[in-house]
Amino acid sequence: MKMRSLLSLSIAGLLSAPVHATTVTGKVTDTAGQPVAGAEVKIEGSRRVAYTDANGIYRFDDVKQPHIHLHVYSSNYIHGDNDLGDVNTDQNVDFVLKPASVENIVVTANALQSSVLESVTPVTVIGAEKLRKIEAPTLGETLKNAPGVHSTYFGPVSSSPVIRGNDGPRVKIVQNGLDVSDVSRVGPDHNVATTLSSATQVEVLRGPATLQYGSGAIGGVVNVVDKRIPQYQIDGVEGEAETSYSTVNNGSYTRADVTGGSGNIAWHVDGFYRDTDNADIPGFASIDPDEDEPNGVLESSAMETRNVVAGLSYVAEEGYFGFAVEQLDNKYGVPGHSHAHGEEEHEGEDHDLEEHDHEEHAEEGVLLDVDMTRYQAAGEWHSPVRGLTNLKFAAAYTDYEHAEIEDGEPGTVFTNESSDIRLSAYHEEVNGWHGVFGLQFNHSDYNAVGEEAFTPANTTSSYALYLIEQKKVGDVTFELGGRLERTTLDADASEVELDVLHDEHEGEEHDEEHEGEEHEEHAVAFNFPDYDFTSLSLSAGANWEYQEGYSVAVTLSRSERAPSQQELFSAGQHLATQSYEVGLVFDMDEEGHIEETLKGVKEEVSTNLDITFRKFTGSWGYSASFFYNQADDYIFQTSTGLIALSVHEEHDEHEEEGLESEHEEHGHDEHGDEEGLPIYYFQQADADIWGFEAETYVDLSDTLRLTVFGDYIRAEIEDDNLPRTPPMRFGSELSYVNDGLSADVGFTWYDDQNEVASFETATDGYTLVNASVQYEFGTQGIDWVVFARGENLTDEEARVHTSFLKDQAPLPGRNFTMGVRALF
Repeated sequence: MKMRSLLSLSIAGLLSAPVHATTVTGKVTDTAGQPVAGAEVKIEGSRRVAYTDANGIYRFDDVKQPHIHLHVYSSNYIHGDNDLGDVNTDQNVDFVLKPASVENIVVTANALQSSVLESVTPVTVIGAEKLRKIEAPTLGETLKNAPGVHSTYFGPVSSSPVIRGNDGPRVKIVQNGLDVSDVSRVGPDHNVATTLSSATQVEVLRGPATLQYGSGAIGGVVNVVDKRIPQYQIDGVEGEAETSYSTVNNGSYTRADVTGGSGNIAWHVDGFYRDTDNADIPGFASIDPDEDEPNGVLESSAMETRNVVAGLSYVAEEGYFGFAVEQLDNKYGVPGHSHAHGEEEHEGEDHDLEEHDHEEHAEEGVLLDVDMTRYQAAGEWHSPVRGLTNLKFAAAYTDYEHAEIEDGEPGTVFTNESSDIRLSAYHEEVNGWHGVFGLQFNHSDYNAVGEEAFTPANTTSSYALYLIEQKKVGDVTFELGGRLERTTLDADASEVELDVLHDEHEGEEHDEEHEGEEHEEHAVAFNFPDYDFTSLSLSAGANWEYQEGYSVAVTLSRSERAPSQQELFSAGQHLATQSYEVGLVFDMDEEGHIEETLKGVKEEVSTNLDITFRKFTGSWGYSASFFYNQADDYIFQTSTGLIALSVHEEHDEHEEEGLESEHEEHGHDEHGDEEGLPIYYFQQADADIWGFEAETYVDLSDTLRLTVFGDYIRAEIEDDNLPRTPPMRFGSELSYVNDGLSADVGFTWYDDQNEVASFETATDGYTLVNASVQYEFGTQGIDWVVFARGENLTDEEARVHTSFLKDQAPLPGRNFTMGVRALF
């Protein structure tokens, strides 16, 4: 008790300063003179927040800071602000807000936290209300209809966002600004560990965001914002709860989050439970199904997830400090493996029994069992010293582990212990410029143990300095920034065993004799040096409101990215993606021979030009972005056309029993069986990536809005195309809102993708039709929402080109979700 009292007094002492108090009040109206109710008014450099009443009036009493800068936010209006400077008397400050025809949300992922319409870089923010309508079990599937965003789709159990054709280490996934620190950047089968059950908004920054988040964010950033660490005082308790059922997978989903507080203490608890069976699909999972493959179900696509988060904060007028703990348990199947074995008919009863037992195990497929504990801390100290308006601290430590379980037996175990620490200081205006400078440290200790450990144990450490400045001159907002980052990768020694099949089906003589010329087998041991990279990233941009309600934003950036540990050191069979991966450092020729000496590796350098046009007032508007990215030494993973033999124990047993015919017939099973895996090689070459994304809307009446969106990406690399580039897409939605009733119906059309890389197959296009309806009503202090939505209403077979499993795992079939939500 004594220690806790001392800690409370210490925090209170740091966050308090004896200054005189003033009163600030005023009225917020729109351009027609009508009061704006519910607008949020903040005092910069303080935790003080007030909301306007029905008459648009707000009031702050006992304001204890001399320098007062007010900000007013309302989702239906342009952000308003007024810097009063140093004052020592009571103030009356009125605001007149310009209406916006799109939801104008503050982007917390931007270092200077500008709103959507003020952002120099292209950004999409999905608010809590829309999130509840579109939330899927995975982050990639939730965001896939945002312009410029697609999904890796590794079945309904795992998917990550693909931004402008970039995925993996080029897309940074953060939770409240801190790296999520799972292993989803290592492989598409690894689900993103962040959850959306209690998210207040999700922010998607398209294009390079390396200045705030590091060299890995060349493609973009997805920031999931929630209330796990309360930042403002709250008296009483508020929250929501929800339960729903999905027909396509017999799925149940229940969640709840509650926030409360008293005085300077605020707390938060949330959690959810999701349980699904295998997903229904139209037709067969495989393009070329086996004889015994079931029709209408995607095997090994069930999941069971539990997640609990608890947070506690101390909040004073001059700042706050809090921490949170999260526990995630997730077990899910990996589609595409169930029919890898046990398909042949063996003669004799003994063989029949063996086959039956093996098929039972095969039906279990591959499971991933995830266990993650995450500790997070955050705090702010307003006006800590003269010249600084704010000091922010954030830190996270994540202990992540998942085991790959094949045929019911534990296999490879992946672990990642990661720390992410960020300290940011915001300074007062200097000649009209205001901004932030900061430090960031990130450390990751990765390990994989087991037969499918395709990367050696390694550690990655990075240290960074960054600076972002902004200045407004008339109707133009200028933004400049830079980041200097040092990255070090240290990997344990490893041995690479590669058995390459060169000649397919050269007759029975090969199968009988198993001569050496059929395949080349070799194992090479490597001791890796430390890899050090110094990355410098620079950015300059401007947003010009050239006419009221119309703006154009231009950004030019040059970003350098250090390779990730997977890109460097991969060397082995990756069970989930059914491939044999070879990293950048290995010198492999066209025949699959790996030299004993390691290759040199360069940083990836990207020069990006981004132009965004916006119209955001009146009965119609749009946002359209055009981008061009020229990358030197672009790192990509592509098929070599070679097959790596992967001989399991059961194959050896079959060989001993004289089943040579099995080798002849199934040596190249497309599902990645025990006989062969395609070899994917990480390489570097210059690349050009360009395209556009656009969204427009028209208010047909006070209750009807028509929205249309589309995007197109072209990605070339020297004399070839980049693999898994998303196809052109076009979509539309008609939405209705009137009192408590809202509904929408829409479709998304995907074009054929014929612009493919070497050894990559084309993908047919498809159209998805979705609809939803919900009704809100209140009773006894609780707001109830009853909802239903339908997805893929035409039950169309849809195969995602960006997926490694496109030929084995289509999107789910027709689905109806029904549920109820309560807000209190």
